[in-house]
Amino acid sequence: MAGEPSPSRTARRPGLRGWTGWLIRRVIGEGQDPTATASRQRLGEFEGFLSAAVSVVLSLGKAVLGLWSGSLSLIADAVNNAADIASSLVIALSCRWARRPGDRRHPFGHGRLETVATLILSFFLLAVALQVGAAGVRRLWKPEPADAPAWLLATIGLTIMLKSAMSRFARVAAQVSRSTVIEADSWNHRFDIAATSLVFVALLGSRFGHPRLDGWAAIGVAGFIAWTGARFARSALSVLIGESADDAQLARIRSLAASVHGVRGVHDVLVHSYGDARLISLHIEVDAALSLLAAHEMAEEVERRIARETGAKVVVHADPVDREHPEYEAARRSLDRYTRDHADVAGFHDLRLSGPAGAANLSVDIVLHAEDRRTGEHTREALSQRLCERLRHDVPGLRRIDLGFETDSGARHEERQSYSP
Repeated sequence: MAGEPSPSRTARRPGLRGWTGWLIRRVIGEGQDPTATASRQRLGEFEGFLSAAVSVVLSLGKAVLGLWSGSLSLIADAVNNAADIASSLVIALSCRWARRPGDRRHPFGHGRLETVATLILSFFLLAVALQVGAAGVRRLWKPEPADAPAWLLATIGLTIMLKSAMSRFARVAAQVSRSTVIEADSWNHRFDIAATSLVFVALLGSRFGHPRLDGWAAIGVAGFIAWTGARFARSALSVLIGESADDAQLARIRSLAASVHGVRGVHDVLVHSYGDARLISLHIEVDAALSLLAAHEMAEEVERRIARETGAKVVVHADPVDREHPEYEAARRSLDRYTRDHADVAGFHDLRLSGPAGAANLSVDIVLHAEDRRTGEHTREALSQRLCERLRHDVPGLRRIDLGFETDSGARHEERQSYSP
């Protein structure tokens, strides 16, 4: 049928060739988009269960061989693979649960479970790193030779090849599906390869009379594991705490809103992510002379345009601004100069003047740079005083000035401050 993706088109996608492409297509179905929510979560579930099965085999095999040979680094690698079993099951089950649709208590679905799984995986890795590192230090303190016949080295080489195959599959699956949890597990596989390679070197060194290499290898394994765990813990925590949208995404949203006829300004753009589900809220400035119905229709058009381009649920608030007030331009030019003169001020919006010229009330929101740590309460009060002096000089006769402060990161408004002559 016209418009439906064909299997051949799917096969031509980058990364969907060879045995990895064949396996990915078998998991998500021929012709399916691997970046779609259902496909990504199905891939995560399959990769998690497959990784768990492989880790069971590797953990048991290395534990037996490590106890037989007396190699601490090999036993440590077996413990690492045992932790992989639990972490892979967490990935698989979280992806399965994340596929559940939204409900009354979770209207945006369960997509953040993927991020939770990444965080749990990182905790597993950090705990294992601590255990393996301590064991490596003890082996350095009391080195013991390990038995490393050629067949044992060959067996370790085979486990590296098996992990390499798993790493390739997870890496390709993460690339084509854009799944952070599969990417986390793909890095876990890669560091498992590096860790087992260190074990191979340690066993080889023990065979030629260098038993301390076993302890150093265990410490090296611990370092690899800890680095991976810390990296993904930081990434997952950042998402769960609440990341702001990147500059390119915010600029695109502002551009789409500004493209609607009649929109005179765009500010307070916020993007909330719940896995794949997103909620975008923003304010637009409209002519205060518009009727309520006309302003409402304009806001709805902005919502439709952004939703069509982003696939998000969009909520728009319309702020009426009277640019025809006799003193509006003088106030705007004064604020423009103030913004240019103060590096910690990012801009302003919602400039309103009410009342007759020469006795008007002015209200405006000042936007401060979120990264500027100098803008504390004392400095902000000084900024307010200087701004009021500038406005009273440039717009004589103002009766009251209302200032609101916010940051360019989208943080909530602080309490407004009013100044009267």
